[in-house]
Amino acid sequence: MLDGDTPVIGLTLRFDRLDNFWFVLMHELGHLVLHAQFDDAVAFFDSDEIGVEKGKESEADNFARSTLIADEKWKTSLVRFAKSPDAVKSFATANGLSPAIVAGRIRRERNDFTIFSELVGQGSVRRQFGF
Repeated sequence: MLDGDTPVIGLTLRFDRLDNFWFVLMHELGHLVLHAQFDDAVAFFDSDEIGVEKGKESEADNFARSTLIADEKWKTSLVRFAKSPDAVKSFATANGLSPAIVAGRIRRERNDFTIFSELVGQGSVRRQFGF
């Protein structure tokens, strides 16, 4: 969406977690970088609905993933197989990242949202914005 010549990104607190906030923000920025033509007003509405164009969504997802954690660092790191919060925190610290971002990626890739719950910052986004 554009406000004059200025891109506008709107986010919800649907999932009030730090890992989700940073991923979704980078995903939406990915749409701007990869898909927006600034001579025309463009709107991207991410949706879980059937029929939504998946190609651009996948591209924005890949942009977010690789921007938050560089592909080469991720592919060569054993943190992908981590079982302890300390391993996640150590990788995050060594790479200047929030543990929430690392834990969120592990949870997503393993499709196991029960692990590292203490690291993803549940309820933290709302607090950061004073809600």
